[in-house]
Amino acid sequence: MARVSAVALLAGNGLAGQQTEPAVEVFVLTGGYVHGNLLLSPQSLSTSPQLRPQLGGGILAPLSKNCGALVDVTTSALETNWKWDGQPGAGPLDNFTHVRRVSLVPSVVRLWRRNRFSIYVGGGVGFEHVRQASRFRPIVARDDRGQPILADEFTDHRDNRTLTSPAFRAGVIGSLSQKLVARFGYSYLRHYADERGSHGLEVGIGYRF
Repeated sequence: MARVSAVALLAGNGLAGQQTEPAVEVFVLTGGYVHGNLLLSPQSLSTSPQLRPQLGGGILAPLSKNCGALVDVTTSALETNWKWDGQPGAGPLDNFTHVRRVSLVPSVVRLWRRNRFSIYVGGGVGFEHVRQASRFRPIVARDDRGQPILADEFTDHRDNRTLTSPAFRAGVIGSLSQKLVARFGYSYLRHYADERGSHGLEVGIGYRF
């Protein structure tokens, strides 16, 4: 009985202490993403914040005992109907935009390691590649009251661009077993001071090598 208890204690200590040792960790990520800095081309109307599912992967590689390189690649999509003036209440017969976003966020993080979990905070550079397809009725003239006159036919417009911005990262990594870990993180990308930033919530399962 004493031998069984000792073995169980040693196994528990091995599991509990593994987060204090730096290791390469690879993650499969899901979660949510709020598309910031999103303008509806070519009207330059900003949409309201919308949380959308995201998928991707990431890697944490140790640079020292308490510092690491955290790199994530995620993607998400957004579809929205909009009126010519950006007002709410748009329906299927109004203008339509589909956006596909792919983000690459390399960063350097500081880790506070404990037995069963680690806390990380850091930053880096975020790259958002955005592919946008819009179907809309352009404004062709205005009436005597200044109200827009829309074209009878819809016009298709496509746009591709890559945005670069500072990125803030923070989160927690917890041990599930000697090799499996769970990660809960937050990312914030801000392009311009007068525009909305992008928010990412990462939830993932990882493997320690």
